[in-house]
Amino acid sequence: MPSKGKVFFGVDLAGRIDEVTGVAALSDKAELIFVNQVKPDLAIRNYIDYHRPCLIGMDAPLTIPSGRYGTYASRKCDRDLALLGIPTFATSMLAQLTFRAITITKMLEPRYPTIEVYPHATKVRLGLTHKDKKIKEISREIVQTRLSRFVKNLPRTSKIVLSDHELDAILAAYTALLHDHSLTQPIGDAQEGLIFIPNDKARKPLSFTEAAE
Repeated sequence: MPSKGKVFFGVDLAGRIDEVTGVAALSDKAELIFVNQVKPDLAIRNYIDYHRPCLIGMDAPLTIPSGRYGTYASRKCDRDLALLGIPTFATSMLAQLTFRAITITKMLEPRYPTIEVYPHATKVRLGLTHKDKKIKEISREIVQTRLSRFVKNLPRTSKIVLSDHELDAILAAYTALLHDHSLTQPIGDAQEGLIFIPNDKARKPLSFTEAAE
């Protein structure tokens, strides 16, 4: 059973309320407490209230472009990720998702601090990605198997293969856990918006000793 202590929450937010959102919670020892798929904002909030996380990793833009860098189409953090070889969608293409994320975050804070994360960047930084993209099911199996090095209690793929939304929610929660251990780096401009991704030291799984500190 997951140990008691801090809880870190991950949300793979959908742009529309009738689409599936992934939610997950991890213990401070990187143990999977739960993972699920929900739709309404109220269901997301209920799960968060139940688990009372110390930090939430939100897979969605939490700010809009300020125009400080000559464009309102994308933020500096979006462009900086692309320079690192981790492309993402411009914020202007995710308007509905962005406003939903900002609205939910305003309801959660200050009780539940939230950071913006990007699960694909986490996969890249942790070495979970692979070159074979022919069959999506295989892709999820590989990510889930490799992620089990970092997150305890993940189900074996022989029993169940988690959905993209569930895996991204777990990755978001794990990024929040890494952030608590100073194992993330900010991408972008603090005045416009930051995305937090694992730093180079995060490629090594947390040990029980490290996670308990």
